Amino acid sequence: MTTPGGTVAKAKSTTASSTPSADGATEAPTVQASAKGAAAAKGATAKRASKPAAKSTAQKPASTPKAKPSATKGSTKATKSAPSKGDDADATSTVASAGWLATAPIKNVLASGKKAGSVDTAELTVAFNKAVAEIGVEPEEANFEDLMEVVEAQGISIADLAEDEVIDDEEGGFENEDIEDDDEDAEATEKFEREEMEARAEAMADARVKTNDPVRQYLQEIGRVKLLTLEEEISLARRIEEGEAARKRLDEDADSFEERERRRQKRVVEDGDLARQHLIEANLRLVVSIAKKYNGRGMSFLDLIQEGNQGLIRAVEKFEYRRRYKFSTYATWWIRQAINRAIADQSRTIRIPVHMVETINKLTRASRRLQQELSREPTYEEIADAMGPDWNAEKVEEAFKLTREPFSLETPIGDEEDSFYGDFIPDENIESPVEQASKIILSEELEEALDKLSEREAMVLKLRKGLVDGREHTLEEVGSHFGVTRERIRQIENKALRKLKYHESRTRKLRDFLD
Repeated sequence: MTTPGGTVAKAKSTTASSTPSADGATEAPTVQASAKGAAAAKGATAKRASKPAAKSTAQKPASTPKAKPSATKGSTKATKSAPSKGDDADATSTVASAGWLATAPIKNVLASGKKAGSVDTAELTVAFNKAVAEIGVEPEEANFEDLMEVVEAQGISIADLAEDEVIDDEEGGFENEDIEDDDEDAEATEKFEREEMEARAEAMADARVKTNDPVRQYLQEIGRVKLLTLEEEISLARRIEEGEAARKRLDEDADSFEERERRRQKRVVEDGDLARQHLIEANLRLVVSIAKKYNGRGMSFLDLIQEGNQGLIRAVEKFEYRRRYKFSTYATWWIRQAINRAIADQSRTIRIPVHMVETINKLTRASRRLQQELSREPTYEEIADAMGPDWNAEKVEEAFKLTREPFSLETPIGDEEDSFYGDFIPDENIESPVEQASKIILSEELEEALDKLSEREAMVLKLRKGLVDGREHTLEEVGSHFGVTRERIRQIENKALRKLKYHESRTRKLRDFLD
């Protein structure tokens, strides 16, 4: 545009040329506000530059005479403004200089970023990987910083990139002044430090309270992942399929590929793994909602979630995206199956095989149905008839025995809980005092009756009848003990029994113990 003074003014950009004034003096050079300068300034900010940022206006020398006022409305000092059409032109030239920056993935992410006003580093990373894979450039050969410069030059903010503030020494710096430490300043400093320490202690306590609940912490982590639409699920499933196909090709024909093609296939495999991870993480909340319905069945809530996650991973592997069903509809069945099998396999103290648990469930349903029909408890024969020809009463009884749950002997009894269930269970191995007294008297009477026999005959009878150690010894064992044959032991035993039989006075007292 031509001004009334005949000077041509550029509306959008300011060049870095020196304009001679009417007095022959030279005006101070202006700063070019290009896309590259804006990107460099932001890059320096992101890297926490230690040097103070340069001022956006150039200072005139003190000895330079003033130039004639320009007829244009803009000032001769160039200020840092929002990206203009000139900036877009510079960015376009940057894209043209690097071939991978001109690919469709890069253009798409820039277009979406302009529309939304911001873009995150995850989207830029995905676009970067796709772009270098599309033209066959190694990621090491391409520079991710070039993409960052183009994004910033076009006025697109990076949402998850926190820029650190850089304080200019002339504006926000502190001068080296000597400050006197009086009593008031010391007390104020001490009070401030004490309050700061208390605040830190409270914050640390709150953090411990939050992290001590693993369920809440897990729910907070999975809640950060955005839910997927149907089209996003299909896109991720397609990438997973492509990654699996590339992995299969590498496993079968890895040697037949050139090095460049092999690297490209590996990138496809890595992209498929990332897609699988994204699809799983976006559906972890579905597992939690299903696991809540199975809480209180012998497994902890976190264990139920973990087993449900296994089913979710299985659903990702089996998902057929071409049917265009929502992934959650398909994955629900796999998650339920995994949780049900885990409960059947792990919830009991004494493990029962999964197939037997299913059989017990069928028996239970048949028993309840018969109870409603007969208005009474069905017998084992009736349940066996309802189950089919392969069942009988004994088989039904054995199956129902497996449903018994273990019972702790330390279960408290009563409201005061001062006694336990195990205190009321009698020990069947302990004899009553009457039985113990009878055995003692019998032993004494036997000893008195055997005293009439020889020592050898008495010992043979004791060993044969189990009066020594409670076990009846065989003829061979007794014979080896005395160093004689078994026939000789039999003769000694018969002789001793005849003596006791014919001497009734010796055995009269023993007959009372036989009644």
